[in-house]
Amino acid sequence: MSGFHFSPRPNRAGEIAWREWGDAAFAEAKAADKPILLAISAVWCHWCHVMDETSYSDSEVIRRINAGYIPVRVDNDQRPDVNRRYNLGGWPTTAFLTPDGEILNGGTYIPPDGMRQLTEQIASVWRERKDELLDRLREATEHEAHAHQTRPGDLTGDISWDIVDTVSTIIRGQYDGEHGGFGRAPKFPQPKLLRFLLDEHRRSGSPEVAAMLQKTLAAMAGGGMYDAVEGGFFRYSTTREWGIPHFEKMLEDNSELLAVYAEAARSFPAAGHERVVRDVIRWMDGTLWRDDVQGFSGSQDADEHYYELDAAGRADHDAPYVDRTLYASWNALAATGYFAAHAATGDDAMALRAHQTLRTIGARLVVDRRLRHFDAGSGATLPGLLVDEAACLGAMIDEYETGQRPEALTDAVTIATALRAHFEDPAEGGFWDAAERAEPGRVSKREKPIEDGSAAADALLRLAALTGDEVWRDSALRALRGFVGEYRQWGQFAAAYGSAVARALAEPLVASIVGPAGDPAAAALWRVAVRNDDPARSLHRLDPERDAARLRLLGYPPDRVAAYVCVGTVCSAPIADPAALQLELARARGRLLRRAA
Repeated sequence: MSGFHFSPRPNRAGEIAWREWGDAAFAEAKAADKPILLAISAVWCHWCHVMDETSYSDSEVIRRINAGYIPVRVDNDQRPDVNRRYNLGGWPTTAFLTPDGEILNGGTYIPPDGMRQLTEQIASVWRERKDELLDRLREATEHEAHAHQTRPGDLTGDISWDIVDTVSTIIRGQYDGEHGGFGRAPKFPQPKLLRFLLDEHRRSGSPEVAAMLQKTLAAMAGGGMYDAVEGGFFRYSTTREWGIPHFEKMLEDNSELLAVYAEAARSFPAAGHERVVRDVIRWMDGTLWRDDVQGFSGSQDADEHYYELDAAGRADHDAPYVDRTLYASWNALAATGYFAAHAATGDDAMALRAHQTLRTIGARLVVDRRLRHFDAGSGATLPGLLVDEAACLGAMIDEYETGQRPEALTDAVTIATALRAHFEDPAEGGFWDAAERAEPGRVSKREKPIEDGSAAADALLRLAALTGDEVWRDSALRALRGFVGEYRQWGQFAAAYGSAVARALAEPLVASIVGPAGDPAAAALWRVAVRNDDPARSLHRLDPERDAARLRLLGYPPDRVAAYVCVGTVCSAPIADPAALQLELARARGRLLRRAA
């Protein structure tokens, strides 16, 4: 049972004969002619712990599960592909499946009385009416497949600014003007939505969008969802006014929020967001950073009692459990957040940590030149998912744009090449959530998730701007066109799609700074370029000695310290004065202001 994580409090969940997700469990279910009980949990999940302590500690429930089912336990963080297909509304998910992996029944948290009844009912129906049940499931599956095949042919189409405006309208309609944030309770921070609005403000200069952003960012950092003692954001607020949180802290959420607050600090330098940036990093460095592997742990557990204590009280109390698993996508997001923090603060230690994190991904999570999803301590496992590839590609481009590691652009091209080879749909375009592989149940059918596909498209658009290779842009555009007919149904969760579409439609701005490392004039030009917050901006920092090949490719003279600003295929004359560069970058922003709202 050591491979499974249960509640840290006393429980008997380990008495259930849990199996790992995989072919062996499904083959056992077929041979024994038993349904599968699939439990999807997470190490940080409060109600998962409660279910371990209650329902999965009930003697009768334990007996019935072991006698009548093949129980399979899945960690959501380790297998997001399983969770995507079987989650029934939250964590824990409690799903009863056929031996072929079709869903019979289920829900989220089910108390002991309900579990006793449900385990008995489903086992009884399976024994006595299995053929009838399977016929109904077969009909439903065939109907679903037919509906998919005969859906209207307008699901793909040309992208336009109307898409960006529609996403913006949907998001604004969800805005909580009284408390900040979007929607009611429970209220999640939604960093992808916040980043969309931040870039909308940068495109349009809209004071309304600025006010929404500022109110939300201040409310989140000043409310109960933020840990004022140790730093870092909790996962979400159970109340509309950000008062009472769910106390788990996630590397994923904090990394994305770190990037949002860092970018906001650049666009609104007087708003005090830099304090939050440094405070989030204080928690990430102090709690999640692992010196032994030079990477970040995945999460810190919820503990209501601990987080209600002041600093002195916490010092006398054991800190909540930290899941030390290394996740590829989350560590890549952490690197992106730290690079953004470095750009906002100028603190070189933040960039160093980001560089270290990317080296760790390459050293520990790449096996036989293929990215793996996670390493829980026994080696990297599970071939990388689209979410991993997209996050690592974006982070590698971020690293290149620091100007400190020019070979990162070559690494980005390598990742993008693998992404297209293993994830792209060559017939219809877009990106599958996983490479083709043998998996039981619904996981064998690959999907095209809008958020991960949008992240991949956005990164490929950035790569195209930096390399001039249109193959990356072509793949990105095909992916984005594939969601034209369905993005509205995702509501505010289409924010990442709106951001990628906006990047695709805006003429890319590429600022190149040429000059020797350590040259004061080049450094002054570079500071101006880095401070620029154009949402479709890309950067080259070119040292004539180090980057001679790229200088030849771009056609810039190596013997002149200068900046060059290109919008699309039109480039400025060489610029030697920082103030003149600032004016040229401001002029280039005019290509976006035509859309001012």
